[in-house]
Amino acid sequence: MAVNDILKLRVHCRMHGAEVINVMHFVDDFGLDVDNAQILANDFRDNMGTTLRARACPDLVFEYIEVVKIVPYGQGPRLALWPGNTLGTGTGTQGTATVAEVITIHTDQIGRRKRGRIYLAGASNVSLIGGSWIAAQTTRTQAFATAMATRYMSAGTAGSYKLGVWSKLTAGPEPPWPTSAFTRATSLTVRTIARNQRRRQIGVGR
Repeated sequence: MAVNDILKLRVHCRMHGAEVINVMHFVDDFGLDVDNAQILANDFRDNMGTTLRARACPDLVFEYIEVVKIVPYGQGPRLALWPGNTLGTGTGTQGTATVAEVITIHTDQIGRRKRGRIYLAGASNVSLIGGSWIAAQTTRTQAFATAMATRYMSAGTAGSYKLGVWSKLTAGPEPPWPTSAFTRATSLTVRTIARNQRRRQIGVGR
């Protein structure tokens, strides 16, 4: 544990047999926890789970949170598991893993290296009309984005961990990686246009 440790968090889900993973990056602001990767994994599962599941239909199965420390590099992953058969709690069915809502992560710097995106699967097909998400679905996803911003972005929050954007181009291909590859998030935008993730097609990750 140390101040300015950088941690990679993965949310592991499954939909119709396809593996669905969302990746986010955090910095440890306070360095108070002996095992900050495990604490972050538990914290995200316990505090983000309700709103994250509420935006997804029951076709999306939530499996576990994985966190690994990447700066400094070398520690193995830490896991926080959801109980078996933990499903999305939103309305509707017939969702598809390849069609996603997008949350854009903004920082106070310009350029593609300073922006991130989260591609969220699990919305019901009935929430998509003409290539755009209906207002009710966007409202559900906005609730998750607001909860995440409140806990992991706002200045003065009790939590030690802050969300940000990790640039692979700045970091380079091999560890040790520099802390300069991480930029703190300043805001989140929930997009209303549907996007695609072909690598989440049925059969991937089986």
